[in-house]
Amino acid sequence: MAREYHAILVAVLICVVLTGTVAVYILLMDRGGTHEQPLPATAPAPVRHGAPGTPVTTGSPVPGGPRSFSISVTPTAATARSGDTVRFTLTVHPENGFAAPVQIAVTATALGGAYRDSRDLATISPPYPPLRYEIVAPALPPLVSTATVDATVTASGGGLVQTEQVQLVIRR
Repeated sequence: MAREYHAILVAVLICVVLTGTVAVYILLMDRGGTHEQPLPATAPAPVRHGAPGTPVTTGSPVPGGPRSFSISVTPTAATARSGDTVRFTLTVHPENGFAAPVQIAVTATALGGAYRDSRDLATISPPYPPLRYEIVAPALPPLVSTATVDATVTASGGGLVQTEQVQLVIRR
């Protein structure tokens, strides 16, 4: 025997599903909407075929996609002696019109987790100048001739998080 549902329950469920679909669509369009860019001055005007009001394909891709950013750290690996200064440079690469401030932090571990450190380095705003950071290689504990510091650089901005791994080998 088939189970019968009340018409009002079915209508409410359909409304909830449609409302959720529209909300997700609006959020995705707001976050990753495309924006038409003007054609370069040297590009010929598109040839239009078809009736007025009919969409025309020009054959050239329209730039767009979600606003985002990536980061790069140089060097990603370095070797130093205790007391040496090591210089790192972090660069934020905006994509598709990304223009939010980006907060930079670093977390480091060494000696099997016996050493841990976390620091907020800076907040970078457009046009995103390179962030230069210097670190003095710490002294090693007695009886330790080499230690590897594994660091994770975290960049957060505009609701996005990007990470980059960096390694510093310290020798006596």
